[in-house]
Amino acid sequence: MTVRLRVLLVEDSEDDALLILRQLARSGYEVEHVRVQTRAQMVDAMERQEWDVILCDYKLPRFNAPDALRSLQEAGLDIPFIVVSGTVGEDVAVSCMRAGAADFLSKFNLRRLGPAVARELQDAAHRKARRRAEVALRRTAENARKIIAASLDGVVVVDTNGVVQFANPTAEMMLGNTNGGLVGRQFDVPIALGRGGEVDLSDRAGRPLVVETGFSDVQWEEESAYLVTLHDVTDRMRSEQQLRDSFVVLADTLSLATASRDPYTTNHQRRVADLVGQVGVRLGLDENELWDLRMGALLHDIGKVAVPEAILTKPGRLSPEETELVRTHVQEGYRILQSTQLPPPVSRMVLHHHELLDGSGYPQGLTEEELSLPDRILALCNIVEAMGSFRPHRTGRSIEEVLAEAQAGAGVRYDIAVAEAVTDILQRGSFVLGG
Repeated sequence: MTVRLRVLLVEDSEDDALLILRQLARSGYEVEHVRVQTRAQMVDAMERQEWDVILCDYKLPRFNAPDALRSLQEAGLDIPFIVVSGTVGEDVAVSCMRAGAADFLSKFNLRRLGPAVARELQDAAHRKARRRAEVALRRTAENARKIIAASLDGVVVVDTNGVVQFANPTAEMMLGNTNGGLVGRQFDVPIALGRGGEVDLSDRAGRPLVVETGFSDVQWEEESAYLVTLHDVTDRMRSEQQLRDSFVVLADTLSLATASRDPYTTNHQRRVADLVGQVGVRLGLDENELWDLRMGALLHDIGKVAVPEAILTKPGRLSPEETELVRTHVQEGYRILQSTQLPPPVSRMVLHHHELLDGSGYPQGLTEEELSLPDRILALCNIVEAMGSFRPHRTGRSIEEVLAEAQAGAGVRYDIAVAEAVTDILQRGSFVLGG
């Protein structure tokens, strides 16, 4: 079954436009589109008709994505804006997202286009429904009750004492009640009023739910109150977990690919992943940051697939030329991971895992303010594990030598907090050098 989709395409290349439209068709969309190349053409197209989504190249001869995004914002329209561009720097993608773009896709990886459009259309529909509900709520409480009662999102009105004044049927189901059982009771969702977030619940049938909450101040029967929205994201969370699981499989597969050429690298990556996980926990990283950190560690040497096997397993010291060739593995690893859908911090860690705070690392000679905490954790853990392990050209260093290096470089080459955490882990025996 095809879905009708109205696309405003800001693109100067007819060939690229055809590729984008073909990918949308493969994703099940029946596309009606207009292609524009200037600001005037874009403004005219937005005035003439409604659009479901805007797909914009980053740079056109007389126009660019930031200009197009500003034109959309000045028009006051809520249309998902997705940048679909060729190769640009990661900083450009981040700046577009911060300016209000819904997503940033590469023209070389258009497989993400269909799912991205579907997600943004769904989010836009939710925003539109929410706006309509808010307008109705301001008009009359009775009309609001009728609209909210039929909402697929849970809606609860809670007074300033935390007592439920209204709950629609969806909210009753999400919170395990029925027939108005919430009204008059204390609102016991385990998060503070005034803040949103995600919370685990069980519906009336006992099925687990993951619910995204939102809060806003309202007037209810001429009294101050809170409007609480409950949006079921259980399916989305399951999909995200499946995606994360697939990334773990990808990491293992890529790790095995390097094992056939350099067995030291594979074991090294897994042991570094163990150490960075312990350091991340000690430094208070959250669950998502720990996952990114572990993935970065598991894949940080993946670029060595491009380094000749004879150099990787050479028993003696490497020549300056061979050393420079080995050092290219960071850029190669970054390039490989750019073609995946791994979170951006993972590929950045791969690129930065030989950078040091004093600028003496490679490939870019970055300094303290340019390196994230995950970058710093991976850099020192990589050095510590490598120093303490056997390599074809040397034996592993003692724990005393490794600790001396971490302590001597703390605050100079290495992050002080990371060095302290690594030192404590090694001294406690939570991580044993050399496996």
